[in-house]
Amino acid sequence: MRIGSTAAVAWRRSALALDNWPHTNRPLPWALAAFLAMVWLVPFDSVSLPVSLPLGAKLDRPLLILIAGLWILSLSSVTGVSRLQVTPVHWALLALLTVAALSLVLNAPTIVMLNELESGVRKLALLMSYALLCVIVASAVKPTEVRNFVILMVGLASVTAIGALIEYRTGFNVFFSALEIVLPTEHPGELGNYDSIGRLSVVGPTVHPLAVAMMMSLALPFALIRIHVSRERKVKLLYALAAGLMVAGAVATQRKTSIVAPVIGLMVLTAYRPRAVLQLVPVAILFLGVIHLTAPGALGSVKDQLSPTRLFGALSTKDRQSDYGAIKPDVVRHPLIGRGYESYDQKKYRILDNAYLSMIIGAGVLGVLAYLSVFVTIFVLAHRVARTGDLDRGPPAVAAAAAMASLIIGSALLDTLALPQLAYLICFIGGLTVVGARADHDARPTEAVHARLPQGQLLGFRWMS
Repeated sequence: MRIGSTAAVAWRRSALALDNWPHTNRPLPWALAAFLAMVWLVPFDSVSLPVSLPLGAKLDRPLLILIAGLWILSLSSVTGVSRLQVTPVHWALLALLTVAALSLVLNAPTIVMLNELESGVRKLALLMSYALLCVIVASAVKPTEVRNFVILMVGLASVTAIGALIEYRTGFNVFFSALEIVLPTEHPGELGNYDSIGRLSVVGPTVHPLAVAMMMSLALPFALIRIHVSRERKVKLLYALAAGLMVAGAVATQRKTSIVAPVIGLMVLTAYRPRAVLQLVPVAILFLGVIHLTAPGALGSVKDQLSPTRLFGALSTKDRQSDYGAIKPDVVRHPLIGRGYESYDQKKYRILDNAYLSMIIGAGVLGVLAYLSVFVTIFVLAHRVARTGDLDRGPPAVAAAAAMASLIIGSALLDTLALPQLAYLICFIGGLTVVGARADHDARPTEAVHARLPQGQLLGFRWMS
């Protein structure tokens, strides 16, 4: 009887190992893949659906509700999600939600009087949805599926980069033009316009060029690490081309963030894999060629903005410097818990291109610490996995650590939570990091399963194995 039970357990584990996305009938990972594609390719925050939804009728809401429903149903399924494991990342998200909620409750009388409570409550609900996505990804994705989702993200980022380059060269935005054919779409104010220093606003599928620049910075480490771990030369070239497109797409926005954030990520990659980064030096030549070919003049524009003579003299830099003095009275009045999470209407008062300033004025010092704790816990968790030397889980963890480092610096250059694409990507990468650090390996293929599978098809995406 024991022998039969042991054989049944072994067979079930083998079946689960073979049931990896995209070679699976499980609807939840497919829904997550669709959501990730929407984040990269669809201007979902510019669409208002003709329905009434709790958090607003944006395009991401119905899909997120569907994902949450599938997740709840799969909790009781044998092949659904793994058991929920509370990690430091979960606690950090809970801390951020708690501080944000407390800031609204404690400042409710004043916020109500200023007619700003509704905005804060809506943004708090949106923050909850970001955290929910992270929890779902962390429990619904199997360790053997992380690699495939990374490959998907690299591919989607490459497509987004191509769209941004087309917009830079022609002024034509393929994302908004395609979406408005099927859905009523509101064009953002930045679309097709030039800023105060003459830069064309390349917004891609977002509402602001900074979002595109930061999205490329988040995906770039994953492409670079795949160049190192891939064995076949043609696969390495594909990833190198993808990375080159990402760098070019970021630089096409002509924002300083397009250089600063990727450099931070590259520094972290160097700390973990110095030899691998040295091997990427020839790839840098390809990067320069791709940039000059696809976005002529963009690199020179960013270089000029970073020169000492213009770095502190540019209007965008002066605006950021003046933000500190402008919000000082509110910060001094509410230093610990802020005036109320997202109750500071930036369209009404002052635009703050700085996530730390937005957080400290809304949720105080505690809010900034809670916000940073999300990135730090993801980084620390990724660091632990990266140091294991695991050939499957290590590379994505290294890339995740680099992405979090670039976010910590990038948050001083843009308001990340005001751009939903970035918030969703942060939580998605955080969720994948938790999966990679998962203690149990029941879903990982056994040696017998490895032997039965055709080479290159173990984790799907045979052309990028």
